[in-house]
Amino acid sequence: MKQKLYLILFLVCSHSAFSQNSILWEISGNGLKTPSYLMGTLKFIGEKEFFLPKEAIAAMKTCKTFAIEDQVDHKAQLELNKAVHFPKGKSLATELSPADYEHVTNFFASEFKISKARFDKEYAHLIPLALSINMTRMSLGEGVKFYDIELLILAKKNKLDTYSLEPIERESQAIQAFPMKEQELALLHSVDNFETQKSEYKKLEVAFLRGDLDKVFSYSLHPAENNPDFIEGFYTKRNEEWLPKINKMINDKPSFIAVGVSHLEGEKGVLELLKQKGYTLTPLKVTH
Repeated sequence: MKQKLYLILFLVCSHSAFSQNSILWEISGNGLKTPSYLMGTLKFIGEKEFFLPKEAIAAMKTCKTFAIEDQVDHKAQLELNKAVHFPKGKSLATELSPADYEHVTNFFASEFKISKARFDKEYAHLIPLALSINMTRMSLGEGVKFYDIELLILAKKNKLDTYSLEPIERESQAIQAFPMKEQELALLHSVDNFETQKSEYKKLEVAFLRGDLDKVFSYSLHPAENNPDFIEGFYTKRNEEWLPKINKMINDKPSFIAVGVSHLEGEKGVLELLKQKGYTLTPLKVTH
């Protein structure tokens, strides 16, 4: 099954249940005395393009609690690092055919000036999912910023109580559930279509910076087959698991919650799930 990196970049989307034209949403109604806020983020963005909307900064100042998807401490990094590497004795060299492995190493040599020897040592032990993420990040040609980390820093500066919606082991489990053979096919498809992929990611960044979530989703909806099992495991199930936690959080205290933009979208996205619980979701315009 061919899949573009938009699946792997955690930007896979299905058709929206209702218009979604902002990356920042106010949650109100359903008995809430004070509103809470939900922000969709990219996992990473070029350092020069990074910004925090002033509306998000202002909204956070009205909140008492902040939550992101996963922990970002040292333990979490070790757990995630384990999840994105092959077990001992395996690597891309053992999992791909010799011809496909040569194709990937040749691509890294031409695109990133990374020799085969260096690739064997530094990159071949990453599972295809993680390698694909690194490809796009490396293609930006600059440093990157991680929204989870930057928002967490801001939350601590504002003295908010900080939480994660799940332990890092849960995301690791979802990553590992994505079949290896399908990861390999997606990686090879990304290698063969990398110029288009880079161009589309840049367009996606621009749409995100404008706060135009509809455009973000339009760039991730390409004529490539999506993997329903991955969508179910990585998005739908986790969204459903988060909902009771979000519900409790926003009823206890005004809260600011940040999740990947793709978790907002669709009939089983967080926005629609909250709407079904009786909350009012109001899109807020974002500006620099």
